[in-house]
Amino acid sequence: MTTIFNDFESRVKEVELYFGLLESITEKNATLKKPGSNRTKRIDADLIKVLKANCFLLLYNLMESSISQSLQHLNDRITDEKKKYGEVKREIKQIWLQHKYRNFKEKSSKTIFDILTSIEEEVINLSGFKGVPISGSLDARKIREIAVFFGFSEKVHHTAGDGTKLYQVRANRNHLAHGEKSFSECGRTYTYPELRIIKNQVIRFMRQILKNIQLYLDGGLFFK
Repeated sequence: MTTIFNDFESRVKEVELYFGLLESITEKNATLKKPGSNRTKRIDADLIKVLKANCFLLLYNLMESSISQSLQHLNDRITDEKKKYGEVKREIKQIWLQHKYRNFKEKSSKTIFDILTSIEEEVINLSGFKGVPISGSLDARKIREIAVFFGFSEKVHHTAGDGTKLYQVRANRNHLAHGEKSFSECGRTYTYPELRIIKNQVIRFMRQILKNIQLYLDGGLFFK
């Protein structure tokens, strides 16, 4: 998880730099000045709306990249342990069955019997498992579903809020990605202080979830 945490904090730094620029423009009345000239120019109001809308793209990128990397790491780590079916907890058994025997109902009764009699000794291998689609759908509810799916804790500190702001990020990101709203339309709805609150909750929520995944792996909580 070290690499994932480092990447997360690197992306957080990018987000903070962007918000710092946005604060200078919206809250401190920053102006543009050409080198060698004393003339200044106010930044266009419509451009500020576009810059505000971009916040949702940055934050969603932070959310989805962190979870995507974490899911891949979970699959790899569980696979590397080379544990047998009978040695892992119920959630991992379900994932394994979904991954390996997704066409179970189409098999003959004899084949099913053979599988059931030998499955306890099968080694869990989740390489290539793609059972949790998240592209464009990630918010706090989806992350909690993933936590239940794998069996790691979904709890976050109260300062991370209940995750409602993650839904706003997802919804606005999708409006922009699908062309349902222009950047100007999206950005004009929010003040800088409102965006800062959203940003802070997203970062706290995601950081706690990553810590939960690390505790789950470090403690071998996917075992029985």
